[in-house]
Amino acid sequence: MNTVSVFAPASVANFGVGFDVLGAALDGPGDIVTARLASTPGVCVLAIMGDGGRLPHDPRRNTAAVAAAAVLAECGGHGRGRARGIELSLEKGLALSSGLGSSAASAAAGALAAGLLLGVTDRHRLLLAALKGERAADGSWHGDNVFASLLGGIVLVPSSDPHGALEPVSLHVPLRLRLILVQPALELPTRRARGVLPKTISMAAHTAHAGALARLVLALSTGDLAAAGACLLADRLVDPSRLPLVPGGRAVLDALLRAGAHGACLAGAGPSLVALTEESADTERICRSAVAAWKRSGVAARARVHRLDRRGARLVRRARTRA
Repeated sequence: MNTVSVFAPASVANFGVGFDVLGAALDGPGDIVTARLASTPGVCVLAIMGDGGRLPHDPRRNTAAVAAAAVLAECGGHGRGRARGIELSLEKGLALSSGLGSSAASAAAGALAAGLLLGVTDRHRLLLAALKGERAADGSWHGDNVFASLLGGIVLVPSSDPHGALEPVSLHVPLRLRLILVQPALELPTRRARGVLPKTISMAAHTAHAGALARLVLALSTGDLAAAGACLLADRLVDPSRLPLVPGGRAVLDALLRAGAHGACLAGAGPSLVALTEESADTERICRSAVAAWKRSGVAARARVHRLDRRGARLVRRARTRA
């Protein structure tokens, strides 16, 4: 087949103390990249839908195209037929600058779509390409969102060094885990959110942060969701710097906790918030409490209960089309 369409899910990262090293794929919305083999060299972006005309068509700046180009550069010499290039179309199902891994979903879908065209089915071979695509969004190397979107589930990312070993670890977490995403009608660009982070920290702060992250990973892996939720609140470095950028964010976080969530924090760079809870009748009440709290701050919002997307990026359509 010379045309494929790939879906990649939304993701949420950081979980407070897991800054740049924890990410989770979410069931529900995501991005779709349709890729077609072409005889013209390189990667070309034919169309982008659902972005309001905001995303670049320049393949050097578009996350899906950068990821696809990296796959083409590595695997194109072993590609099929006479193909020398790839044409992409992108359907955005995720809002930009929402904290739900919008750029990561595009990068993951672009990497896998290009890989499938060139005969690469092992998603672990596509990690570096997806990481390069994600970097195009904000200029930094962090694989938490994009590796989760590509592989599915919750992943621990020991390193996002493009020159080192990329070996994300998939965590085994209980099926009853639920994540509540509260999305306000606000935007917070990742570059701005990263810009307010402290440039230096004390050894005591580093030790406390590392200990809380270790406790979070252990709690998730053993199914102690109450303890995991408490760890989300242990961050003293990242969220305290970013939360003031989100109007009403502190009040909504407090409302989530009062309504019964085990823990809550910014979803990625924000402005969305994520609450950790488990399957119960209380989840809808928690959602309503958060939306009402943001409304009192004059901000419209919506909330949704998510399971993990344990499949990650995947093929949704394939076809043979005329070149």
